Amino acid sequence: MAALDEGVPDPTIQNILDQDTLKWIWVSGKGGVGKTTCSSSIAIQLAKAGKKVLLMSTDPAHNLSDAFAQKFGATPTAVEGIPNLKCMEIDPEEQLSDKVSQLDGWLSHSPKCIATLA
Repeated sequence: MAALDEGVPDPTIQNILDQDTLKWIWVSGKGGVGKTTCSSSIAIQLAKAGKKVLLMSTDPAHNLSDAFAQKFGATPTAVEGIPNLKCMEIDPEEQLSDKVSQLDGWLSHSPKCIATLA
């Protein structure tokens, strides 16, 4: 199959597997469009090809635990029966709150740093 546009690779799983420099794959969309199904499928294929994969969900509904019939949390956890694949489910608001608290602590101990946020 020829490329859709000059220089744009075909949208196939094989093309993703063939990438040497690919670091991140983002799967997003509105509710009910199959984000968990698509991201899980891509992650499994990459893991089967020997790539080390971390599949992370920031969805408040956290469906990865349901998809793999295994409980995941904020720490990367190996998926049973699928070598090279780890999953985690995080709460982005909680994670952001933790980072803001760390930054506040750092700023309070850094007299040379002045920040103004409008």
